[in-house]
Amino acid sequence: MGSEETPAPAPPTPAEIEALCMSAAKGDEESITRLIAAHHHRFLGFTIRKIGVDWQGKLDAEDVLQEAYLGVFTGIAQFTYQGEDSFYHWVTRIIEHRFLDQVRALRRKKRDAAREVAADPNQASKHQAMLDRLMPDFTTASRIMRRQDAVGAMLLCMAKLPEEYRQAIQRIYLDEEPIKQVAADMGKTEDALRRLAGRAVERLAACMGHASRYLSNAG
Repeated sequence: MGSEETPAPAPPTPAEIEALCMSAAKGDEESITRLIAAHHHRFLGFTIRKIGVDWQGKLDAEDVLQEAYLGVFTGIAQFTYQGEDSFYHWVTRIIEHRFLDQVRALRRKKRDAAREVAADPNQASKHQAMLDRLMPDFTTASRIMRRQDAVGAMLLCMAKLPEEYRQAIQRIYLDEEPIKQVAADMGKTEDALRRLAGRAVERLAACMGHASRYLSNAG
């Protein structure tokens, strides 16, 4: 079949950004999706800079972004358009709060010595591992979209999932907790949880196909 690259859509113009911001502020999910996608690479860079050397190998930028994107969807009513970069600056404040939350959580618990070792840059993150589950044929940079963009689409779509779906994917696939424990915590049988997790993965994959239309232009 060859490796045809999906044509990259043009990034939104300033006028389009303004229109998207106005719609997003009213709770339009599609507009929020497009705005996050348009800024994802900047958000990722901001998060990596926040983690810096001090927290490298202890905090994961994708974990912070996943929580931040959820905060965007749930808190969009608090956003007010004040210029072309206002959405970016509003979201970076959410990212900073989620970063600080994770720093506090690490400080509250006794640190595991293994976590003090810097992460192996050649080791796939848990989100990349999840990407391989969702898109097993994703093998080249020209296939659908770059891997980084695919992970970005996954973070965005995780934020849009219903709470039960998001919790199942997070705990079973990303955190790799035992099914028995997760089922007990969620008040489900193990079989029911497996079925729910399967539906969650299907919905996540479908959403990623949609979100990728906006993310494949980033960079």
